Amino acid sequence: MVSVRRVAPILLLAVTIPVWAQAPAPATKSPQKKTSKTAATPPATTTAVTATTSTAGSTTTTAATTSAPAPSSKPAATKKAAKRSTKKAAPKAAEKPASKPAAKTAVKSTHPPRELHKVGDHWTPYNPPDPSTYPPDAKTYTIKQGDTLWALGQQFYGNAYLWPQLWEANTWITDAHWIYPGDVLLIQGEIAQQAQGTGAQGTGTTAGGTTPSGQAGQPGGVGTPLGTPRTTRFITAADAVGGTAGPVALATEYDIYCYGYIGDPDEPMPNRLTGWEDVEVRYQRGATRQEIDGAQGDLVFIQGGTSTGLSAGDTYLLVVPEELVAHPATRDIVGRQYEYRGQVRVLCADATQARGVITQSCAEIPIGARLKPMPQIPIPLARVPSLPAFCDPASGKTSGYIVTSKGGDWLESLGEGQLVQINLGRDDQVQPGEFLTVYREGVSSEMPRRVLGELAVLTAENHTATAKIVLMRYSMRVGDRVEIR
Repeated sequence: MVSVRRVAPILLLAVTIPVWAQAPAPATKSPQKKTSKTAATPPATTTAVTATTSTAGSTTTTAATTSAPAPSSKPAATKKAAKRSTKKAAPKAAEKPASKPAAKTAVKSTHPPRELHKVGDHWTPYNPPDPSTYPPDAKTYTIKQGDTLWALGQQFYGNAYLWPQLWEANTWITDAHWIYPGDVLLIQGEIAQQAQGTGAQGTGTTAGGTTPSGQAGQPGGVGTPLGTPRTTRFITAADAVGGTAGPVALATEYDIYCYGYIGDPDEPMPNRLTGWEDVEVRYQRGATRQEIDGAQGDLVFIQGGTSTGLSAGDTYLLVVPEELVAHPATRDIVGRQYEYRGQVRVLCADATQARGVITQSCAEIPIGARLKPMPQIPIPLARVPSLPAFCDPASGKTSGYIVTSKGGDWLESLGEGQLVQINLGRDDQVQPGEFLTVYREGVSSEMPRRVLGELAVLTAENHTATAKIVLMRYSMRVGDRVEIR
């Protein structure tokens, strides 16, 4: 598994460069603001979620306090144009602090580093190493105007989701939100080697396709010269098939921020939604219970304020407590399922009350949804291993169960790409990026277990974890066993 800086706010997957400005200016929305969305957009209800972390470049621009210029996200823009746009945006921001564009913005504003110094022929807040100190055969890249780590991840690794690997190789970049033209990046590591050596080769398949190592094999049935022994090797279900040649992103933002987790049945969440700003529009004449839920862009009233930890400008997950989850074998209570419904940004708050705007919605958001501080969850990057071969023994490591799945426990058939919860967590040595084999005991004591597939852990609590099915041999269901690889 490739190491990724765990303390980094990696949910922001793109990094851009702020506007050049010499004179201090009030914080406003820049006309040069640009956004980018992931290439593979989830279903309609998840678009907002992917926008949260894939538009890290969409930040409110502020002027640096030093006399040095700040970096720019668009080389064609002049300083005069930036100042004119700043002056025009300022009155509107003063009149309408909760304007429509702000309601659609899914990213919390960040500020560029203010203390810049000159290194060589350019300005930067960092202390990059001298490129002459790199090994003679090291691959480097000089940052240019308009570059983002997201785009560079796609350029060098063939997958924009792997940009944290680029950041990991250049630890002198202390704030991943901002990179500066002229600084030199070191392009190296396991992913770079895989990208150069194997390109975009995928997982192994059956005979006639690719081998377990990802190399193209001879198609089945192709003849050989007369008298020469046949060299074609047919791959069967008994082989260790599947997996990837190099590290890949194991999930998407939708997987992580639109499912949930199993936690303490009585987890304290004192802040919750209490009403809608447009309550008259939602009124249902004659209904004994008013139940029109909310979605992205809605203005809300919040019970709770600064005395209960809320801060204006911060974004929180909207969580709905669901049913208690029982162990499939012992029927003991594992915990309570908490479902993520979306995100809300607090616009203003006093001691006991607050107001906000829903910035993202995964599903309908009801009154009473709780506010949970936004966690910084990186997307795990790892090489998916092949499924165990038919004769491979069990690992003998810690084992557990699939205790619930996204979509409900009534689902009788779970397959590749679906999300599940298991009853193993951090205290059981299960961390994000770990893999577990899914298996089912034999129908009789004389028959050994049957391997069904492979899980990749995305997030972990104390004794539970959210995982994704990344490989399958047979369909799975709640109650199947899991074992650490």
